[in-house]
Amino acid sequence: MSHPLYEVVTDEGLMRPCFKTRTGGLYSGGSAQMVENSLNIHGDVILYVGDHIYTDVSQSKVHLRWRMALICRELEEEYKALIHSRGPRATVVELINQNEVVGDLFNQLRLALQRRTKGRPAQTLAATNMDDRELIESMQKLLIIMQRLQYNLLLAQLFAQLERSSWQGF
Repeated sequence: MSHPLYEVVTDEGLMRPCFKTRTGGLYSGGSAQMVENSLNIHGDVILYVGDHIYTDVSQSKVHLRWRMALICRELEEEYKALIHSRGPRATVVELINQNEVVGDLFNQLRLALQRRTKGRPAQTLAATNMDDRELIESMQKLLIIMQRLQYNLLLAQLFAQLERSSWQGF
């Protein structure tokens, strides 16, 4: 099968047919055999860069033994979305960390209250020194804080998802 070869002759992309390549020329079209002949190299000495998995990568690798580099344009938008969503993701991580700390405090107070009902001291000196009313009030306050953190976390996650989807065009 004949594949015409064109030389790009202007900065605007004007091309003219040609039959022989020259060093430093810019070409379009042609065939793999023309490339190998004009460069006087063959096989895995050539690194081919393409953006189509089947025609550029698979066929060139299988039939010509060229080394391949694949350009994945799809990742450009994904990368932009990832960079753009750093702020919202950092907020989500911070809220998760705060929620875990408050949850741990709540569990310590709950355990202190349970141990107290069995006549045992709490695991921390601060909880041991609190009376039942103080323990219960502190637990109630922590529950309110946890509810607010979980609400804010949900909003932050939704916002991060919205930001990401707006960058991806969904």
